[in-house]
Amino acid sequence: MSLRIPEQEVVVEQEQWHVVHRSALPVEGWNAQISLLTGIAAARLMLDARVGLLRTLPPAAESSVRKLRTTAEALSIPWPGDMSYPDFVHGLDPEIGAHAAMLYSCTLLFRGAGYEAFNGALPEQRAHSALATPYAHVTAPLRRLVDRYGSEICLAISAGRPVPDWVLAALPQLPAEMAASSRTASAYERGIVNMVEAMALAPHAGEAFTATVVDVKPDGSRGTIVIRDPAVEVFLAVPGLPLGGAITVRLANVDVSEGRSEFELVQGTTPRQAPEATPGQSPVPQH
Repeated sequence: MSLRIPEQEVVVEQEQWHVVHRSALPVEGWNAQISLLTGIAAARLMLDARVGLLRTLPPAAESSVRKLRTTAEALSIPWPGDMSYPDFVHGLDPEIGAHAAMLYSCTLLFRGAGYEAFNGALPEQRAHSALATPYAHVTAPLRRLVDRYGSEICLAISAGRPVPDWVLAALPQLPAEMAASSRTASAYERGIVNMVEAMALAPHAGEAFTATVVDVKPDGSRGTIVIRDPAVEVFLAVPGLPLGGAITVRLANVDVSEGRSEFELVQGTTPRQAPEATPGQSPVPQH
């Protein structure tokens, strides 16, 4: 199971920085499938040898799936009772406003991912529910710390050698280290995107933009909006935003040094269902 939510990307062209909405190329999808296959094979090696580090995701609670069905109904997206969640998601088009909001809502089922280290007794949580199989991170040792250790474990198992002591000593701490480093990396990347968003928006203070509401907090106090041009994703502290709807907002304040852009709802705006994107428009970024 995967969500087709393109991400924001910072692009530099002739010393001009801006943010774009980027969809994955077909070849990246093929590469991802090879990486998934490699990770599944690595997990099987580790489980058979009873030593390793798995990437896990707990099964989604039934209440979460019911909530998604309620969201789909509110967005007027058909979801027949006999249609599975994967089949439903695969039919969503991120270039349609209501579908984009639905995809954002579907991230609810991808929460709780982590790592399980083991040496001897197998962990209780072994599966990655989005893949419906055990899985391990081993394909990016230059980019992701945990892969460095996972690769060494698989190499040792395949060669019939004991796993190196320095790997075994590091295993218990790796899940916490990965959680902390992921938070730091996410904050760093978000800070860069926020800064470039502010740079791109600075000349447009006071102007109005059409935005799509892609997420609303459970209490309805605020939501996340996406503007296609320039490619911006920000919180809007306005109660009662229409999930999946198109609204008009005005850029009220920009602080480039803080990487902060503030929008306000244009008074008198009548929320409407977001129209389908015209050819050439980019899908919304990942939340």
